[in-house]
Amino acid sequence: MNNWIEEKQNRLREFFELDSSADLISRESVESFNVSPKIAEHLRRHNIEWHIIPSAEAVHIDTEDYRQRLYPTLKFDATNRDYQKTESYRAIMDGHERHQGRVIGVETTMKPKYLPENHQFYGTNYGFDPNADPFAAYFGGAKMMSGTRYSHNYASLRSFVNLITKDWSARGLMPPGYRLTICPPVVFNLVGTIFHPEWSQTESLELGFYRDPKNNAKCYAVGSNAPEDFSYIKEIETESDWTLLGFRTALVPET
Repeated sequence: MNNWIEEKQNRLREFFELDSSADLISRESVESFNVSPKIAEHLRRHNIEWHIIPSAEAVHIDTEDYRQRLYPTLKFDATNRDYQKTESYRAIMDGHERHQGRVIGVETTMKPKYLPENHQFYGTNYGFDPNADPFAAYFGGAKMMSGTRYSHNYASLRSFVNLITKDWSARGLMPPGYRLTICPPVVFNLVGTIFHPEWSQTESLELGFYRDPKNNAKCYAVGSNAPEDFSYIKEIETESDWTLLGFRTALVPET
């Protein structure tokens, strides 16, 4: 087994207080994961870091224990006792289930602090240097008119991820069986909480998506309620709310 996978499993076992022998991902998934040195170096330049998402058999996310560990300050609407039946909630649960037991690449580029008219660039704490963002070269082609990860819309984000997926695939730089997407909300919370608490040092929120049962894209704002607390998650229904929302990328299996 790859050493990094066992190291990640150990961190996850410790966080969830699982037995040291608990398997969080199947051996078949581990053995089938193969990234060439050329692709690995390319992904490092784009700050893509590999993570395992614990299987549904090992970690159940629709439990009070999970919510207390990963969403300690999340407040549900007390007037809606059936929130678990809503399409928004089910989209989150079903969307994350598709990633469980998989290896996923998550972008770790630093998110800048919020400033008025938030036109900062990812890659540094204050966000002034456009060259710090490893994906900046694709913003123009994707028609992201601000030239940053802010003030976008669904069409420009879809163009952005499709443009990169096509370019990397054509150049032999996309890991086999993977595609680029926007980092899914529950993956963001899991990786941020356990492996990258520094993401919570900046207050601005980020975007994440899942598909509902009708295959419509559901958009969520995700972020922190406090240092090292990634409890904030809220469905966003109109693109007018996207102006101040950044995003980070992820590599997910195609099937």
